[in-house]
Amino acid sequence: MRPRLRMLVLAPLVLAGCAERDAEWARRGRESLIGLNQSNIRMCAGLPTGTAKDGTGEIWMYEHAASAPGGVAPPALTIPPGLNIGGQPLNGYCRVQLRFVGGKVAEVQYAGNTDIGDARDAVCGQIVRTCLGYAQAGK
Repeated sequence: MRPRLRMLVLAPLVLAGCAERDAEWARRGRESLIGLNQSNIRMCAGLPTGTAKDGTGEIWMYEHAASAPGGVAPPALTIPPGLNIGGQPLNGYCRVQLRFVGGKVAEVQYAGNTDIGDARDAVCGQIVRTCLGYAQAGK
């Protein structure tokens, strides 16, 4: 197989694998971040893009937009009997919302166009990724 054709065939598969990895980070983030205090979150995720008071607690928001490099969708490839691979733009948006009660994360929710293909909440994975290891050490 010629190198260029090989890349066209493999690129969508590699991108799908990356999306699955990011979705796993997002899934783990829903559980692992619970109990971290505000100082822990600032150290691993940085300053929030927004905050809101919520009764006796507070909600911190972190945002991430994902798009294909250069805004170009990967090429579509049709393999008989009509299976299409690629061709969909890789874009999405995630707002991670962390609810703090008593100064500790009590709930993690994701909002926006968070899926990449079938990978649920994959766009959110990049936001919580650095906090996953921190959660192990910080608790």
